[in-house]
Amino acid sequence: MADETKNKRESGDLKDIIIIFSVIIIILIAASMLDFFVWMRNIAADTEGFRIVELLFVLMLFGFAFAIFSRRRAKESHIQITDLAKDIEELQDNVNRLRSTVNLSPDTITIHRDGKFLFINQAGLDLFGAQSEDQLIGASVYDFIHYSFKDKISKRIEEMVKYMKKVPVIDITIKRIDGSYLDVSVASTPVQYHSIPHVITIIRDITEKKKNEEIKNQLASIVLNSSDAIYAMSIDGQIQSWNPGAEKLYGYREKDAIGRNISIVIPDYKQNELNHLLNKVAKGERIESLETKRQKKDKTIIDVSLTLSPIWDESGIVTSVSAISRDITFKKQVEEELRRYAEELALSNEELYVFSYAASHDLQEPLRSIQNFLETLNKKYKKRLGPEMEEQINSADDGVTRMYRLITDFLMYSRVGTERAVKENVDCNLALKDAMANLELAIKESKANIKQFTLPVIFGNFVQITQVFQNLIANAIKYQGENKPTIDISAEKKDGMWLFAVKDNGIGIEQWFSERIFIVFQKLHDHRKYPGSGIGLALCKRVIEKHGGKIWFESEVGKGTTFFFTLPVLEEKKKDKIELQQPD
Repeated sequence: MADETKNKRESGDLKDIIIIFSVIIIILIAASMLDFFVWMRNIAADTEGFRIVELLFVLMLFGFAFAIFSRRRAKESHIQITDLAKDIEELQDNVNRLRSTVNLSPDTITIHRDGKFLFINQAGLDLFGAQSEDQLIGASVYDFIHYSFKDKISKRIEEMVKYMKKVPVIDITIKRIDGSYLDVSVASTPVQYHSIPHVITIIRDITEKKKNEEIKNQLASIVLNSSDAIYAMSIDGQIQSWNPGAEKLYGYREKDAIGRNISIVIPDYKQNELNHLLNKVAKGERIESLETKRQKKDKTIIDVSLTLSPIWDESGIVTSVSAISRDITFKKQVEEELRRYAEELALSNEELYVFSYAASHDLQEPLRSIQNFLETLNKKYKKRLGPEMEEQINSADDGVTRMYRLITDFLMYSRVGTERAVKENVDCNLALKDAMANLELAIKESKANIKQFTLPVIFGNFVQITQVFQNLIANAIKYQGENKPTIDISAEKKDGMWLFAVKDNGIGIEQWFSERIFIVFQKLHDHRKYPGSGIGLALCKRVIEKHGGKIWFESEVGKGTTFFFTLPVLEEKKKDKIELQQPD
């Protein structure tokens, strides 16, 4: 635009010069015409008057020429003013476009002079948390720098202003308007404007970058300090990285492993496995916790748990594989020991069942003989023996009865978990009915009020579940208080299990007995007042746990006790009958 205006101006000047010279030539030609001057002398009275007229004519011609020139200059000035206005408008448009472009930048752009903000773009307002420019324009840049960096930034600005020298990029921490801090990268350069030094600064938020760097450092630390072998390899098995855990596990140093094929740690008979695994990973699959065999540098074969994961490039192509190997040799040894122990335990349980059955049978026979002898002695010699001896015979008979009950309960306890009891769908309502039938006499004598709510169908052993209900009800009757026994039996579904409750109004149980009450032969009261073997609750605990549940109680002395136990909810597709124990 400026060149165009200059060319127009030069063209106008040339035209004015040509016009002026043309007028002068015309004047000279007119003045030399004799007839004209003769005519003029006839008009004028004397020569002096003629010269005055001649002068006036020349001035008139010069005035005409000046008028033409002035008009030309006025026209040119108008053109210049118009062009200047266009230049200013174009400049303003350029400034607005430049401001818009600067505001579109994702990085913060600022201009400051004498340590104070003169300009900041929209990204800068967002970075500092400002609502408008007024919060930053005119403010000191040092108010927004973490105190630990103020001296360093001050020296940088002083160096730029003094020497007009660009300084290196620096990472600092800035303070936002709300008082929070951000990690940023700062690039600054000095400029002269009207001979006054200014500083243009570009600021980039690197908070996320630093977080990523921290994560990378953490991951690197994990890899370096992990006891597992962590390494990377190409898709064809060439080792690319090798951590200290891999050095320890396989015996190859990092410098000896990198560049070699991973087949160096794989037994010959497992080489085909390697190709198969790499082909699967190349397709994007992940191999997790595969138990396999590997070999150390010294050819020792070890058990490992292997995890392989694909690594993709930016185009989504699998280019390499990350691997984690964990030594599970000891774990496999323990598992083998546990397997052997389980087999021995199963055999021992079988032997224990046989022994308990034989022992109970062998003990029951002499007890029957003793009991029969005492009955005969009491019938035939009751009158001869007297009251004292009769009392001793009755006491001996009670002892035999307790011993007989103890052997029977112990045999029942030993059978739980050792015999091959059948599990089936058990209607707990029917199991409870059988239990109450077995306790019919005790219920009548105690005048117990038993309230039964609807109970579920579970998967278990009918006889054993009946024993649980029978023992809990029997205890509620045995340990009744001053009032007639009231027993509520209910069940509700909770957390994927059936929660059963047997609640009574008996004498209650001290809380400190909670750990002892389910132990075999643990009796909390005098057997003369509350007879029993001390096996009933232990039997309940064993049955419930063998069915996958738990048993506990809540009690208040003098007010009653509630026994809770859980059993799994019946699965819809559960087989109707299976065996609790594995067959021999």
